[in-house]
Amino acid sequence: MTHRQEFLEETEPVRERARRLRTRIVRTLFVFLFIFIPLWVISFVAASVYVTTQLFDARDSIGQARSAVDDFSFEQAKEQTQEAHAKLDSARSVLPIIRSASWLPFVGSPVDTFADVIASSEAFLEAFAPVIDLGSDLMRLAGLSEEYLREMKAGISPEVTFDDLSTQTKQAVLQRLAASADDLDLLLVELTILEEEMSFLSASVQLGPLLWVLDPLMEDLRSVQEPLEWLTIAARLLPSFAGLEEPSSILLLFMNNNELRPGGGFIGSYGVLEMFAGEIAHLETADVYALDHAVEDKVTRPAPEPLSRYNATTNWFFRDSNWSPDFAVSSAQTIELFLEEVGFLDEGSLVPATRRVDHLIGFTPTYASDLLAITGPVSVGGQTFTSENVADLLEYQVEYGYATEGVPEAQRKEILADLVNEMKTRLYSLSSAQWPSVLDVTMKALTQKQLLFYSTDPAIQNVLQEVGWAGRVTSDSVDTLMVVDANLASLKSDPAVERQVTYEVFQNASDQWVGRVAMRYAHKGTFDWKTTRYRTYTRVYLPSGTRLLGVEGSWLNDKTQNPSGAKGPVDVMEELGRTSFGAFTSVEPGEESTLTFEFALAPQIGEAIAKDTYTLTVIKQAGAQNNALTLDLDFGKNVTHATPGEDSDQWGDDVYRLNTILSQDLKLEIQL
Repeated sequence: MTHRQEFLEETEPVRERARRLRTRIVRTLFVFLFIFIPLWVISFVAASVYVTTQLFDARDSIGQARSAVDDFSFEQAKEQTQEAHAKLDSARSVLPIIRSASWLPFVGSPVDTFADVIASSEAFLEAFAPVIDLGSDLMRLAGLSEEYLREMKAGISPEVTFDDLSTQTKQAVLQRLAASADDLDLLLVELTILEEEMSFLSASVQLGPLLWVLDPLMEDLRSVQEPLEWLTIAARLLPSFAGLEEPSSILLLFMNNNELRPGGGFIGSYGVLEMFAGEIAHLETADVYALDHAVEDKVTRPAPEPLSRYNATTNWFFRDSNWSPDFAVSSAQTIELFLEEVGFLDEGSLVPATRRVDHLIGFTPTYASDLLAITGPVSVGGQTFTSENVADLLEYQVEYGYATEGVPEAQRKEILADLVNEMKTRLYSLSSAQWPSVLDVTMKALTQKQLLFYSTDPAIQNVLQEVGWAGRVTSDSVDTLMVVDANLASLKSDPAVERQVTYEVFQNASDQWVGRVAMRYAHKGTFDWKTTRYRTYTRVYLPSGTRLLGVEGSWLNDKTQNPSGAKGPVDVMEELGRTSFGAFTSVEPGEESTLTFEFALAPQIGEAIAKDTYTLTVIKQAGAQNNALTLDLDFGKNVTHATPGEDSDQWGDDVYRLNTILSQDLKLEIQL
């Protein structure tokens, strides 16, 4: 078949055009595949490497800033944070290049992570800046240059002491702290939120190098939080306790936990302290009997019934005022009885007193011993007190030693006043290098309830409760246990008595949920000047709605007054929003005795177990030593998870078992 000439001429251009189009497409694909895509990949990789490098550099700058703060080099810290900001800005500037690949599988999420890490780093820097500014201001107000502080840390310049700071300096520091209180509270909240966000981000990160940025950043954040928490607490409490705006009247309680009482220990001595502008304006200490005996014919308030029954105390005196195990309730009662007795004093009485109490501080010989370990031995009144002997030596001097030295009985506790004054001098003259040690033992005493605070100012008291320094009997757990001893006419026998508390939970044959608390007392002492048979009125605090089933080991009185071993009564009470059982028991030196309460658990506990969740708070008594605690909780169904956990050989059954030492309040959470 032949084609017309016109057809051939018309067809050829179409073929040529198609060929040229194919050529252009091939060239375009070639350019795209072999030039543009490689360049884009190179740009993407380079940008990713650049961002990672900048993040590493920013991480290093943040770490150096934190180290600079530790060295009191606040200007250097500011420079390092500015450098970190610059690195993060540079990293952010190339994010659009990385985002261009977000449509690719497995790339979108890491791209977002880059942005999140940058944002978290910037948020940390924003939160860190006020800390640096506050530290810089405090050092400036204290008159301490960064150079001096660095030389001091290096041992070139002498250490600064609290005594070196003038009254004006202390006042200026307190004012700056007080002004920062709200900002510090907000900052702490922001850091807590940031930590949660960073923890979530760290768990979702898929790129290893980003973890090398995040993990150190989280460590830096946590290292900032603890001192910031201290600053926040100080900003709320110190101005009031130190008398920034007006004199602060503080009642000091020397609570002898060698004679344990519900609120921390027998109040053998007390002190009247007035603070103003950060300085001690007035301090007097006295034997508690100086006040009680001066007004004993005027006190008519009846004592709590167990005190009358087992301690031959008809009226309620200041010395016995801390009968409640809740330190806030106890302190309010103590202040009330103290002010009542002060009001009975004759005009011109020399007994140390004050007509107003703003705050109360109670501490035990346990805390005093830890402080002496830092200050070193203190010699007063011809006696040398050390961390090992302070409780016994002081007790001997005020009970017996004063007589052999010809000291009148009314002045027998003046040695305590001398010791307090010398301790104050030693603490004020400690070098700043030793301040962290004082802070450590103070924190330990607060945690273990050997040092407690109370304030009549509701705002200050709320802060004390929030930070756990108020000794409140509180619990948000479904189950609660608190065992409280009251040494009644047992001299200073508590150190000789070993205690173990065992708490059991189980279902009886009637499918009733039952609890059992057993307190074992092992008396390791002998009869001597400070030790005798141990006599205690023991109370157990449990959730409201608990019902007593039985008791064993309660005595009408000790062996000398109850030779027949007659059983004693059990007091069932509602106190502090809880049900409590109280009974008397006694143990002779060299013997053991166990007091056991058995009871039907409050209904809400059985309901919680039925829902496969059980929580328990064991509350430590104020002033108590760190005693043994055993938990044996049989739920009748497998324990799937518990905090704190059991030993591995106890896993996989229906019973939760824990043997521990109760050094502070214990929170237990169990999933069934």
